[in-house]
Amino acid sequence: MEQFEVGAKWKERGLRYKLAFVIGAVWSIYTLSYLCNLFFYLGLIIYPLTHRAISAGLICILTLLIISPAKKRSPGNLKWYDIVPIIIIIAGCSYVAFNANDLVAEGRLICYPYEMVLASLLFLTVIEAARRTVGWILSGMIIFSFLYAVYSNLFPGFLRSTGFSYQMAFGWMFLSGEGIWGMIIGIVSTIVAGFIIFGGFLRALGASQFFNDLALASAGSMRGGAAKAAIIASTFFGTISGSTAANVATTGQITIPLMKKTGYGKNYAGAIEATASLGGMFMPPVMGAVAFLIAEFLQMTYWSVCVAAFLPAIAFYATLFAQVDLEACKIGLKGLPKESLPSLKKTLAEGWQFLLPFALLLFLLGGLRYSAQTSIMYTLGALIVVSFAKKKSRLTPRKLLLALEDSARGMMPIIPLCTAIGILVGSIQMTGAGTKFTSEILIISGGNLMFLLIMIGLAAFILGMGMTAVGVYILTVVLLAPALIKAGVDPIAAHMFLFYFGCLSFITPPVCVDAYIAAGISGGSPFRTGFRAMRLGFAAYLVPWAFVFNPGILMIGSPLEIVLAFCFVTLGAIAMGTAFEGYFLKKLRIWENVLLALSGICVFIPNSITRTAGLAFLGFFLLKQVLQARQQKALEKTKSQGENQT
Repeated sequence: MEQFEVGAKWKERGLRYKLAFVIGAVWSIYTLSYLCNLFFYLGLIIYPLTHRAISAGLICILTLLIISPAKKRSPGNLKWYDIVPIIIIIAGCSYVAFNANDLVAEGRLICYPYEMVLASLLFLTVIEAARRTVGWILSGMIIFSFLYAVYSNLFPGFLRSTGFSYQMAFGWMFLSGEGIWGMIIGIVSTIVAGFIIFGGFLRALGASQFFNDLALASAGSMRGGAAKAAIIASTFFGTISGSTAANVATTGQITIPLMKKTGYGKNYAGAIEATASLGGMFMPPVMGAVAFLIAEFLQMTYWSVCVAAFLPAIAFYATLFAQVDLEACKIGLKGLPKESLPSLKKTLAEGWQFLLPFALLLFLLGGLRYSAQTSIMYTLGALIVVSFAKKKSRLTPRKLLLALEDSARGMMPIIPLCTAIGILVGSIQMTGAGTKFTSEILIISGGNLMFLLIMIGLAAFILGMGMTAVGVYILTVVLLAPALIKAGVDPIAAHMFLFYFGCLSFITPPVCVDAYIAAGISGGSPFRTGFRAMRLGFAAYLVPWAFVFNPGILMIGSPLEIVLAFCFVTLGAIAMGTAFEGYFLKKLRIWENVLLALSGICVFIPNSITRTAGLAFLGFFLLKQVLQARQQKALEKTKSQGENQT
């Protein structure tokens, strides 16, 4: 993927990147105007279908300008194979945008010949834009899904349907409010876009540096402080970013060299950053922009999604913190010198203005129960106002342009992908394949919920390879969620289960995109970094099972059930994470590791007998470790006294 530095000077850009800046700025200004209802106050009516076509068209053009169709290409010149797809995007999206009201009023699902030509060219171009962001696999799936809708009458078994003509298939996808202009692109072009723009303004105003300094100031002096600061920094960055890869690439430039300098190995340092960045996807309020999609799919409030996702994210980070601390103790690491760290008081004094908008956002969402779209617009306005409190963070014309460009770039991995996925979703809706696929999975599982979860978890993991968080969530929810819900799994638990398992490929070899990026910074091996990240991020493989069998972790149930679920899940995950590290108060033997891991599993399983046994095992283990540590300390003290007497 070819990129050009955001905020580069105008004279350093070729024609391609000058056009990209203009398109990006136009999209950001237009989207802000739409979300603030400015067009309404000016007497202009922008229909939802019109808005989706404009938003998708601008970002697809931006993607085609910035990301190369191949590895080698002139960075400044425009070739015919750049210009032609851009013209197709303009023509196809303009046709829908200008005729949106008539198309909806007619409800016509049969394309005229010229509309079929325009629709087919637009589809191929949108799929190409998606291919440049996520690769060939998804593009192939989308093309197959469209052909399946047309020729479904030729497929065997449960895949068989009535089949549709090309005129009707293109009409459904291109002329209606379904297909590529459906709910998915509607959400990402409004709510998701608002949060991405908010993140762009935060970065432009210097919030990334503030959060890094805040993490170092608060945790840098602790044992293994560089790693703990990396975890905190990645968590903060996850709240303003929708990408784990961007999280690793941004915070990792600072944290990985710092971790290596303090004594962590290069593979371990890269693994910490990759794992912590993965956790940023699970931490509210943004969750890689998936929180808004979950709310829309389940028809629940965005705030309810954030509440449900909070405790699992805390359990994940608590386990990661425990493992990092044990590793630091095992290899004898200390904290960073206080004189080399930013002052916490000074950091807060210089950047407190970045915390106020987050407090306002939580108040608007949780206290006043405003919609996500309204809340983020008020929050963005508050951010701009409070930025003037400090000269360093003040919104200048250059920072404004930087924010507009950065915001549009942030939508490149999302909008082309979601526009293309609309074809897949439309095909499933037309043929009824989703219902048939659900029934077939339930038949194969034989009614065994555990077997069903294993099958679906594996499928979600495979579908997530090389995808973005938004892409894998949509794919898995459309294809797999109905089977889980029909099997009796709570809807929010089913969606969260798929989201977690779909994101595991970010750190799991052979794909492990985050590990590759982290290894590139650390100089380590991508595979070794990935396998180490799997051990550090073990909680991400474990916690999703609790969504189904211990739903209190999702704030479902009475207060006592919620507290007990969180405590048992976290304790079980930390126990197993400790076994992975092979160290507690001293280095553990093999049988001690096995006992500790089994204890963690027993505590995690929601059964009173197994939990009692697990707690007993843990108590025995802790008592044994404390007694051995005291004995070792007494021996060392006696030996030291003997040496002094000699």
